[in-house]
Amino acid sequence: LPKFEVTIHLPSVLWEKDEKFAVQICGRYTYGKPVQGKVQAGLCLSQRLWYGQKRQTCTQVTGQTEKNGCFSKEVSLAAFNETVSELRKELEVEASLVEDGTGLEMKSTKSCEVLRETVTISFEKPDHVYKPGLPYTGMIRLQGADGSGLPQRQVLLSIRNQGKEKTQSFLTDSSGRASFQLVTSGWSDSVSLWARVNRTAGSQEEDSAVSYRRAFLRVMPYSSKSGSFLHIQDPEGELPCGHSQQIRVDSIFGKEALGSGLKNLDLVFMVLAKGTITSIFRKEVTAESGQRVSLSLELPIGLELAPMARLLVYAVLPNSEMVADVVELYVAKCFPNQVKMAFSEARALPGAALRLQLGAAPGSLCAVRAVDRSVLLLKPEAELNAEAVSADPAWGPRRALCSKNEVFAHLYSQVYKALPEFNYPESIQDEPFCDFYWWESKMETYKPPSSAVPFPGVEAEPRYVLQNNVVPAVGASSPNILSIEDNVESPASHEVEPPAPRTYFPETWLWDLVPVGEGGSAEVTVTVPDAITEWEAGMFCMAPQGVGLSPAVTLTAFQPFFVELALPYAVVRHETFTLRATVFNYLRQCLRVQVTLAESAELEVSPGTGDTYRGCVCADEAKTFQWGVRATSLGEVNITVSTEALSSTEPCGDELPLVPAQGRVDTVIKPLLVQVRGLWRRKM
Repeated sequence: LPKFEVTIHLPSVLWEKDEKFAVQICGRYTYGKPVQGKVQAGLCLSQRLWYGQKRQTCTQVTGQTEKNGCFSKEVSLAAFNETVSELRKELEVEASLVEDGTGLEMKSTKSCEVLRETVTISFEKPDHVYKPGLPYTGMIRLQGADGSGLPQRQVLLSIRNQGKEKTQSFLTDSSGRASFQLVTSGWSDSVSLWARVNRTAGSQEEDSAVSYRRAFLRVMPYSSKSGSFLHIQDPEGELPCGHSQQIRVDSIFGKEALGSGLKNLDLVFMVLAKGTITSIFRKEVTAESGQRVSLSLELPIGLELAPMARLLVYAVLPNSEMVADVVELYVAKCFPNQVKMAFSEARALPGAALRLQLGAAPGSLCAVRAVDRSVLLLKPEAELNAEAVSADPAWGPRRALCSKNEVFAHLYSQVYKALPEFNYPESIQDEPFCDFYWWESKMETYKPPSSAVPFPGVEAEPRYVLQNNVVPAVGASSPNILSIEDNVESPASHEVEPPAPRTYFPETWLWDLVPVGEGGSAEVTVTVPDAITEWEAGMFCMAPQGVGLSPAVTLTAFQPFFVELALPYAVVRHETFTLRATVFNYLRQCLRVQVTLAESAELEVSPGTGDTYRGCVCADEAKTFQWGVRATSLGEVNITVSTEALSSTEPCGDELPLVPAQGRVDTVIKPLLVQVRGLWRRKM
């Protein structure tokens, strides 16, 4: 698994007029600390030719990362010798970082466009019809070439109708948008709208370097024999789930339809989502012919409306004419089961006992998982999120051969067979077995290794226990489990006894099913694995009312002084390989350390040339030690390396070395697979 990741920082866009630009390449370990190493990057400017081919001009930069783990360089655009300025250009950066001491290498790529400085103005989600007598509303968007909004810029809107022209000015907000509302009385036939940037405030020098584009929109009158109209004002942006949204409706009715005097009319509202009518209600308004009437209503935005719904309003007038309007509502993705999880601490020592708090709808069955961040670096697109669940057809109405309640009951029945007596909901006690299958899906999910904790029915050793009245998780108890009632060392015993070796380095830490019970919550005691890394956890829950997905939560397992081994996946017996151990010091003072490789009958060790296995490691630094090792036995061989901070009067540079009060010794035991040469493997 990758120990660190490489990130490339570039401007969001480069302008053709720029003479130079800055590129920064950084390395970060999975636990957040900077990486020291050598950077090599290739920068290529690609130009797309008219006939589909691509021309590239490249340059190389190299250097060493600073204390912050970053290498920065200013690069001249002239170095790329670009030829045709009218062609579309893109800067592509491919960078590698080789870790000092171990030689481990990680790569990353990033690109950005090279553009002419252009300002584009447009009508956002325009309505192509207007309703005489009702205001015409719209939105103007001002954007730079990189797509970002341009705030505090004056835009001019010209309205042309029947040979007359009128111009109004507006100021863009922080997102580069300017809303407008126009009076339509006096409009007839088609109306032309022109939007442009007011350039009188800018200097001639700026104007010569920037290309401006205008926007045009033609709107036509909506047809109604009596001149009667309804209009729903379009709510802006994505609507939050679980809240109410204020909807404003404007109306005007002609005399031919309404007659004279005041009349009471019923406006009927229908909300449609996912192919069904979710709600119908009506509002009464008092109207007079030729007079505009406005009303506001509170519309509850529930999960049944996500991700998109339509709101329809209509009225049947006294002359039997029907008038209507419809608007689309875009709703944030949400789930019927509100799920949350949290660790009791965001940062902990390896081997520490923490509480994991879970919350979901009463009676939920939750799948809890926590994986090493290194796993996500290998395939970040496979991470389960709300977008993937909402977009996947497997979660649609045709996902199983039986009903949702039967599927849920079957899952429950399989789990509860292995659980102690508990007051379960009556609806799920004696459900019959239901054969079901999942539809094919393009959504990729994480597949745990064989060592991960499986689902019910498979013997397992979960590394957590449930506390108090919470139902225990499936599986046998484990000697590695830390429970709050016992096995937790007191501070006094921790100071006397030497720290236990670090031996547990899983890729998948938690992979279990946990029922939260009728209280809708559970508290789990978990033991942090021995890896120095960041763990990313999530939870997916099912209940009779529906599914739920928690936001990702993280836990950083870290200690300020430790040793890390760089081991190959496997070695060949009787062949010598180089074993490297790196000592990291994140304390504020220097340490004088000694590193020891434990003797083993299965290993033959030859010391590295000139290596004394002692040395100074100062604050935020690392030092690598190496041995020549020859494995003599087949199978898994344990390699044990320990480091100790020594008490010494010999200075490290300008200061005396520190001996930490706690954690002055760190020992790591990791298995190494030894294979026979020429082993034949059958491909599955």
